[in-house]
Amino acid sequence: MKHETILIEEDPRADEAIARWDELKRDRAHFESDWEEMSRLIRPQRGGFVSADPGAARNEKALSSAPMIAQSNFASGLYGTMTNPANRWMSVAVSDPELAEFHSVKLWQNIVSDRILASFRPSISSFYSSAIQMFGDLSTFGNGAQYDEVRDGEGKILDVTLSLAEVVYDIDAFGRVVEVVRKFKITARAAVDMFGLDNLPKKVQDMAIKGSRDKLDFFHHVQKNMDWQKGRIGPGGKLWASLYVCAEGRAVVRNSGYDEMPFHAPRWEVDTGQIYGRGPGSTALPSARVVNRMEETNLRAAMKAADPTLLAPDREAMPIDGVVRPGEVLYGGVNFQGQKMIHSLDNYGGTGLTIEMADRKMEDIRDAFHWSLMNLAGRTGITDLEALDRQEANMRLMAPHMGRVQEEYLAPKIARRFNLLWRAGQLPPPPPELKEGVGLEARYESAAAQAQRSAEGASVIRLVNDLAPLAQIKPRLMDRLSADDLVETLHEARGVPSRVLLSREAADKIGEQRAQQEQNQQAMEMAQAGGGVMKDMAQAQAAGAVA
Repeated sequence: MKHETILIEEDPRADEAIARWDELKRDRAHFESDWEEMSRLIRPQRGGFVSADPGAARNEKALSSAPMIAQSNFASGLYGTMTNPANRWMSVAVSDPELAEFHSVKLWQNIVSDRILASFRPSISSFYSSAIQMFGDLSTFGNGAQYDEVRDGEGKILDVTLSLAEVVYDIDAFGRVVEVVRKFKITARAAVDMFGLDNLPKKVQDMAIKGSRDKLDFFHHVQKNMDWQKGRIGPGGKLWASLYVCAEGRAVVRNSGYDEMPFHAPRWEVDTGQIYGRGPGSTALPSARVVNRMEETNLRAAMKAADPTLLAPDREAMPIDGVVRPGEVLYGGVNFQGQKMIHSLDNYGGTGLTIEMADRKMEDIRDAFHWSLMNLAGRTGITDLEALDRQEANMRLMAPHMGRVQEEYLAPKIARRFNLLWRAGQLPPPPPELKEGVGLEARYESAAAQAQRSAEGASVIRLVNDLAPLAQIKPRLMDRLSADDLVETLHEARGVPSRVLLSREAADKIGEQRAQQEQNQQAMEMAQAGGGVMKDMAQAQAAGAVA
């Protein structure tokens, strides 16, 4: 990211960024009321959609943990399925299938994939910790927002998941995100650390020097660079224009650019022409409301039954504060005839809300978050094959949504990471077989794809086992098998790195050397055998002559 630090106050570009925030925020107002309720009932970590301060504390609290548990398990399941750091969850491949068969190309793809995966490790990036936040937002609100950039001088890549309350965006005619505005609050001192003292308005500089803890509004506006020129030095040579704006003084405090869009905004389910999507949280929200109301009603009823309102004839029969404490002697509670002077208000007749009714609503919430499919851990009586079948069923049900997450989040994230590493000289040059202009593609190694390849490998093994006894009767059956294709199919099914296998050409040379060695060995054995025969003949002739 290249940037210029020229302070410009009262800049029309700052007015545009602030105006675009207001416009795009109004366009999604009908979503935000539901998002606020989802954050209260399902994902309390988020909020602030309808308040001026996204970080403000929420007074009203949820009364049921069931929606939160279901959402958390679902988000964790997505994380483990799509970006599990223990698995090789992605790879890079050339788009030309013929070129991809070259062994040198396979090795290069393997090295590049390993280095990209290494760039996501915690020592370099916060990707994995931010990814679980992304899946949490995506599964609840149906939308997510993440930002990445290279931290110059630190040797690290920043990956951060942003609250939807801070980010608004717009799409083009094809549904792609082409404009993002982020509004965030930081103190004056934090602004100095981020932008430098000389790049801030005079009032903000004074606040920083005085140590003010008041927070100021800043905006980050990213959009297509209309003045882009290829090869141009500075922000003008970047495809995406970036402006940081301080609301105080309407000042542009940083002018920069990016070669790729640094914001990723995946959506779970969205119709054509819609900017924002909907997620499982939208499906679970009606039942979450009911469960919360049921819990509230039952709690109030239980409180009335446990601590009913007391009826007394006058203040003389009750303490001044009107509260009866356990173990306390209440004088005047009965008259001289032994009749009670204080009675409880019997207005508790039960709510009629049963445990079964609440359980049904909780099942609806779990179904919205695919509870039965995402949670196989701890179940007994399930074989590995049954667990695999259920996992495949889970993948089929969520394949359309996962495909969108891959398209709008993982694939562009991998492509941008490749470009960042390439520009930094961290990737090896391609082999000579790769011609200029050959495209690369990111391949997402999902659990479903791994399961499918594993099933293909198992099918190959079963075929070989089935043919083995029949080949004893008709040997030609085994001649139908292609040895190289068999090895490569099993290699892909097991997910073994390409560097483990030699190329077909190298294997052919080794085979030729082996055949030559066998021929030489046979020739030596024949020569030895021939020499023995000649010796025996000579001995026999000598014995005959003597006789």
